[in-house]
Amino acid sequence: MASALRPSHLPEMDLQCPTNLGDVFRHISNGAQLLAGGTDILLQASVRGEPNKLVWTGGIESMKEFDADSDFIKVGASVPLSTMIKSNAFRDGAPAVADGAQSVGSLQLRNQATMVGNVCTASPAADTVPGLLIHNCVVATIDKENNKREIALKDFLTGPGKTNLGEGELVTCLSFSRLGKNQMSAYQRFTQREALDLAFASVAARLEFEEDGQTLMTVNLALGAVGPTAIDASAAADILKGHPISEGRLDICADAASQLCSPISDHRASAGYRRQLIRALVGDVVRQAATRYGNKK
Repeated sequence: MASALRPSHLPEMDLQCPTNLGDVFRHISNGAQLLAGGTDILLQASVRGEPNKLVWTGGIESMKEFDADSDFIKVGASVPLSTMIKSNAFRDGAPAVADGAQSVGSLQLRNQATMVGNVCTASPAADTVPGLLIHNCVVATIDKENNKREIALKDFLTGPGKTNLGEGELVTCLSFSRLGKNQMSAYQRFTQREALDLAFASVAARLEFEEDGQTLMTVNLALGAVGPTAIDASAAADILKGHPISEGRLDICADAASQLCSPISDHRASAGYRRQLIRALVGDVVRQAATRYGNKK
């Protein structure tokens, strides 16, 4: 008996490639969906047969901007992840974000996928989001009337697949802070495979040390894949502030972080297993960031 086959072909598509924002908004008004890297949209289209009207943003020069040398790293909506990963200034300035970007899919996918797309898809398991949160990411938007907004990432993401974008509004770029003096960050996730898999749970940490290089001044934590959006769990790290890193305090921090999340149970992992992963990952990521800081000195 023949089984039903999952569609593996793309429908016929109307693809527009404008070179100015005015034409982009005109095509959006006519029902076209934005396309940057297209790694999520094309998969959706192959399964559902839609969207079949697309407008590509890769021809807009302002959306190709990538500046990793300023105090705030700026990434345009059309910049591929691979371009960012190749930048030493980006990797040194925001290591946790770079860790997340390197975790997305395969090399071929990263050559197409964009960080703005990873954010706008609004998956709770998006690999770049926890790192962006601890690096104070701001989302810049514009509409056809040239109204502009800057929205903190924590307010931009509102639920699985949902954002704070208004109708007809699009994201032009992301900006996020570089590491400051005596700071370091890291991101880790747990999956069954090293690539091409969604995270069961993930954690990003940003540490700031006192001048002695041992005592923690501030700690920012973000958790991914264990709630409807990534979670700011920095409050769980209060126990670490004012002290050198110790296993006892890390255990308390990890347990507190696991209580701040609200994981689901599905075919990939139970809620309880995901909480255990958070406990393990918090300690691992804080240690990794501290080791990186020590190696940089």
